[in-house]
Amino acid sequence: MKLRSLLLAAMLAASTGTVLADNLTQNVPMSTVSAGSYTGHFGADHNALGAFTDTFTFNPAVGPSLANAVLQTLNLFGNNNIDFTSASLNGHALTFSPTGVYEYGMINPPVNVSGTLVLTVMGVATTPSASYSGDINVLAVPEPETYGMLLAGLGIIGFLASRRKSS
Repeated sequence: MKLRSLLLAAMLAASTGTVLADNLTQNVPMSTVSAGSYTGHFGADHNALGAFTDTFTFNPAVGPSLANAVLQTLNLFGNNNIDFTSASLNGHALTFSPTGVYEYGMINPPVNVSGTLVLTVMGVATTPSASYSGDINVLAVPEPETYGMLLAGLGIIGFLASRRKSS
């Protein structure tokens, strides 16, 4: 009888896993700020307690670019706490503030990126109604060919100016 109770208790303990909050995967639209400059706003609400991994995908219409990101959570009244464990943008880790009432993570200075951007946020929702939000900014960087064309154009202007001066 003891063996049966022991086996039943072991099976029950093995069947209970870790509590996981809902994971989120979202494509985030980006708004054009000016020519070659884009911004996107993202966020998540976690109503279930536990660990989560959220993935946000951004598709700015630029090639090589510089990007920075910030995310934050505010636990003012103690009822919407998130503890960030890590976050990265295309493999570049965000630096986090100490934990407390206001937590934030950011990439500063901006990092070189290209193509589709993927922001992965990992953390633990320790209270129901936990939420966070953030922003990403992307600025196009001129390609090396652009500098070559600039130098060629300046060379032609210099050549034409010297010919006019000599005639």
